[in-house]
Amino acid sequence: MINKNPVSFLLLFALLLFFNTTILIAQDKNDFPYFCDLYISYYPGFDGQSHEEFHKISNSVRAKTVIFHGEHPSHGPFEQLGVKLMADVCYKNENTGQVYVEDPDDIWIKHSNINVKKHQYSLTDFILIFLDDNKTNEENDECKDKWWTSFEEDKRVIIKVADIWQGTTAHYSTAYAISPEDIMINGKWICS
Repeated sequence: MINKNPVSFLLLFALLLFFNTTILIAQDKNDFPYFCDLYISYYPGFDGQSHEEFHKISNSVRAKTVIFHGEHPSHGPFEQLGVKLMADVCYKNENTGQVYVEDPDDIWIKHSNINVKKHQYSLTDFILIFLDDNKTNEENDECKDKWWTSFEEDKRVIIKVADIWQGTTAHYSTAYAISPEDIMINGKWICS
């Protein structure tokens, strides 16, 4: 039976309007498309003044463990433990407003009517560097040890991301690195 009480109807309408407005304000506030799981802002600059900023709005993502291979110019080949994210990372040039993603042809992204381009580097392949600023060196080392001893390739994990930054040295086998806040392996958080 339909409730014909106008007060209930107005209250329901007001609540729906409030939630829709809240979603739009949140969208405008971070200014990233709704399909982004992780956000990185890029601020171009000259003479080393350019920098990237990771937005810790939504920081838990699913991933699969991977061993990445690299080639150091003087030390030769090396391997690093990392992850391939099962998430959409959005990288935004804050001067131009252009948003970059890993796969602009993904059906979810393609039909969003948002102008995105493919990023020049992989936005799914990340090595893990244990340098969470909110932890002591001992806590970061303990987390790193648990990661190394628990690691199995091609295993599903969940990562709480503390920070993301670009690897600019020959010591990186991927373009970007994640500093994990915590990692869930086999249903247990190993760093907390």
